[in-house]
Amino acid sequence: MLNYDYLNEITGGDEEFIAELLGDFASQTPDLIEQIATAIAQGDAATVGAVAHTLKGSARAVGADEFAAIAFELEQAGKQGDLSNAPDALQRLQTYWRSLEAYLQEQGAAA
Repeated sequence: MLNYDYLNEITGGDEEFIAELLGDFASQTPDLIEQIATAIAQGDAATVGAVAHTLKGSARAVGADEFAAIAFELEQAGKQGDLSNAPDALQRLQTYWRSLEAYLQEQGAAA
């Protein structure tokens, strides 16, 4: 679920730093997903795009590449002002997050 080669590369293999990065990611992600869900419900494409951009960057920073790819879909939908497929992408994002969050908890990295 995570690209540990990437994480080790950017942290120099510092396990404490990796744990800190993953803990920050785990604690911030639920709020970002909720902001995206609210923006989709309100038809606020600009906010969807902006928050999804933030989420994508956070996911990439910890090597959660597949999760970042779904966030990128939402970012693009927001930037293009077309939220017609956003509910489906949000559902996939939420489902993937539940799996990723469980994985992080198993690794001892969830907040």
